[in-house]
Amino acid sequence: MSVSAIASGNGYGASKYMQQIASGKKINSAADNSAGLAIAQRLQKSATTAKVSSNNYKDQVNKNNVADSVYSGMSDYMQDINVQSVKSQNGTLSSSDRASISDYVGQLSQGMNQLADTTYNGQSLVSSSATSGVNANKFDLSSIDSAVASLNNARSQNGAQTNGLEYASAVADVEYENDTAALSGIEDADIAEATTGLATENTLDATRISLQKQMMEDEEQRNMALFV
Repeated sequence: MSVSAIASGNGYGASKYMQQIASGKKINSAADNSAGLAIAQRLQKSATTAKVSSNNYKDQVNKNNVADSVYSGMSDYMQDINVQSVKSQNGTLSSSDRASISDYVGQLSQGMNQLADTTYNGQSLVSSSATSGVNANKFDLSSIDSAVASLNNARSQNGAQTNGLEYASAVADVEYENDTAALSGIEDADIAEATTGLATENTLDATRISLQKQMMEDEEQRNMALFV
């Protein structure tokens, strides 16, 4: 670098390195790297979208997990109803025994229906089709079997959806990690490098000031010589 080039420098390099050290980023304006800034903004948007999508999937998984607990409880009720219905087929039972069983089945049905009314953030978790076919007054085993099948099918579908949501969330998490890693590679400043650059620029600034002073003195002496 020539003496005149050093003397005419504007000291922008020092300011740039100071910004990098202060912000931790090597791109603080379009002037630093316009192409890199555009890529960084695109990656930031993609990372944000992936993160929000992953959170949405996780929220839905939480909802489905609550629904699965509800289905599990309903299934327990249905199994008990089935046991009581089979028991009612015993020919040695008295009418009083059957009435007691019927009352108990009615209580089980009521408990199951209360579970079926469970909501998550105001949204229903269980479809009406999953609880149809239960009659507390008639021990219709075929209807109970049908209701159990509907309940199991609904729970199976819920489980399959949960698996899909967990996979989608995992994919979104990987996308987020990749985007943020790429963004870090573009944006993050090398502090050691910036510190070295700043020291170099400060040295150049000091040299520049000294050269400018010397050049002004030389110019003044030349001007004075013209009048001798």
